[in-house]
Parts: sequence; C-alpha cells; structure tokens
Amino acid sequence: MVKKKKDTLSLVEKTWRFDNKVALKFDTHVNQSIPHYLDLQSYTVKLSEWFLKDNTLVYDLGCSTGETIKEILNLNISTKFSIMGFDNSQKMIELAKRKTSKIIKNNDRVKVDFQCKDITKINLKKSNLIISFLLFPFLNLEQRKALLKKIYKSLNSGGAFICVEKIRAKNSYFEDVLNQMYFDFKLSKNLSEEEILNKAKSLRSSMYLFDEKKTKSLLELAGFKDYEIFFKCFNFIGYIAIR
Repeated sequence: MVKKKKDTLSLVEKTWRFDNKVALKFDTHVNQSIPHYLDLQSYTVKLSEWFLKDNTLVYDLGCSTGETIKEILNLNISTKFSIMGFDNSQKMIELAKRKTSKIIKNNDRVKVDFQCKDITKINLKKSNLIISFLLFPFLNLEQRKALLKKIYKSLNSGGAFICVEKIRAKNSYFEDVLNQMYFDFKLSKNLSEEEILNKAKSLRSSMYLFDEKKTKSLLELAGFKDYEIFFKCFNFIGYIAIR
C-alpha cells in the first residue's frame, strides 16, 4: 500500500499566512496544488525572452522563493538587464537569495535584487517587463486597480505584464464543475480530502477572485489595450498584456 505524501501546509494552520512554515514547503506545495505549475513557469520564462532588453529593468511581484527569477537567470542569452523581486515574506526572500546565489555569482550580465516589501505600497521605476505569479488572487478590488495602474505606468512602450492568477468561472454551474475537477486534480497529487478542505477553509478570507470578463475590464481600466491569454486550466489562467 502506497502511503500518501502529506502536504504539511494544509494541516499546519487554520488561517493561511505566508510565514516560515509555508515558505519552507512552498515549492513542493505549489507543484501539488497548481495544475501544470512547471509548464506555467516555463511558459512565463519563454515569454520573458521577448522583452529582456539591454539596460532595462524587470520586476517579479510576489517572487516567493525566486523560482521564476532563477529560471530567467538560467536563460542562455547575452542581454544585460536588472531584475528586482518583491515579496512580503522575509523568509521567502531569504530562500530566493539562497536559491539564486550561485547563479548570480557566476553571472556578470544581470543585476539581481530581492526586497521584502508590501507590494501594494511599492513604487515602480520604468521597466520593460513585470511578472506576477499568483499574487493577484490575494489583492482586493481596490488594491488590484491601484497596482495595475502602477504596472501600466511603469512599463516602457512595448513592455509587457505577464500574469498568472486564479479566477472565477462566468457562472455558478461552471464554477462548480471546475472546482470539482480541481478537487480531483489535487486528489491525484496525493493530497487527502482533509488537507484540501483545510486549505480551502484557510483561504476564505484571503482570496479575491474575479471572472475573466472582470479581469480583462480591469486591465483596460489601467490602460492596457493589447492582451492575450496564453494558458488556461480549470480556474487558473496566464495572460500577457502589452503597453
């Protein structure tokens, strides 16, 4: 009999917080919880190549343990640019620095900086690429509006915003179907029903999900006119918006 691998994040806390316990298990957890997570990382990094220009700045908002930045640093390109990763968890930042330290040491073409800050309060300089990987579901409507406006204002003409987030379905029927499929997906990743339900309960007051139509309207409100979805599975989407 195969013993199920425990996702310790789901059982540890009643309220979801990106604390030390979450940070230490984060990479394993997202692989179990996000459909095609490694593919999503790969798609995001591949899309980034189109916007990594010499002497430009890249932001990763909600960089967590620095996985996306690590993969960008591993790209076999000669472009010289700077990249900044923000996260509101000090432990995540520490892990991101540790994960990328060897690559940075042997790389003289890219300047990397990680900072622990409240992302809703940061100021963004002019940049050519901004990445956000599963940050926006944790922003309420007003925070989302404000950050999208900052992102649009920060981007150079032709620069890109690449975002992966979780959304709501367009009606209750599809929401129920997709949630059931997502539940089955997590079971297939060796998570127990108890773990899945505990995690869902812990996120009730932490996540703010909008449907695809509302998501697009908020992009347009911020100023974006050109955007396209490059990934969709269950209630998860990846999209790119060009200034």
